[in-house]
Amino acid sequence: MGSLVDRFLEVLAVILLGGATVATAWCGLQSALWSGEQDRIAVIAAGEHADATRLFGLATQAVSYDAMTVAEYAQAVNSGNQQLRTFYRSSLVRKEFLKYLDSWEQEVQAGQTPTNLLEDENYLADVLGPYRKALAQAEADDRDAESAGRIGDLYVLSTVILAVALFFAGVTGTFRSPTLRLVMLAICVLTIAVSLGRLADLPVADATWALLGSH
Repeated sequence: MGSLVDRFLEVLAVILLGGATVATAWCGLQSALWSGEQDRIAVIAAGEHADATRLFGLATQAVSYDAMTVAEYAQAVNSGNQQLRTFYRSSLVRKEFLKYLDSWEQEVQAGQTPTNLLEDENYLADVLGPYRKALAQAEADDRDAESAGRIGDLYVLSTVILAVALFFAGVTGTFRSPTLRLVMLAICVLTIAVSLGRLADLPVADATWALLGSH
């Protein structure tokens, strides 16, 4: 009877040891894949941040140019020089800015104080739109990269938990008492169950990420 129990405990230990080993390897693979995904997205986000900075520079240049154009156009309006006004509108004013210049002129003709360009939300939305879009995408990718890093860390933690299970499964054979061996195996089962419960909530990375990223 005793040998039968010992045999059963040995087989159970081997099964648990094999399962924990496979799960550990799986966690290691997932951790590496998510770490690679984090790096990949971070590189993309860095490029997007650089592009956003470039677009912000272009936007500030456009605002400065438009402000200068309005000032010069105002002089032409005040002087009543229709030919100069036509020249500004056809040759100097940005096409995208013409509608705001028309609005400015209508406000002047109505005796109203023209809206400051830097206070015109519609104008700012047009000029800063590409920059804001690029910045929003870069920040979204920053969050995705951070999320991928957290997932990778959780897989590492599961690997550590499974290492504990491997320890208890491995030391089972050093005990002669069936009771102690059963306790060790019970702890091993519990540890594996905890780890599997954590893994069930984690997204799985596709190994093709690594293959695509290497080309």
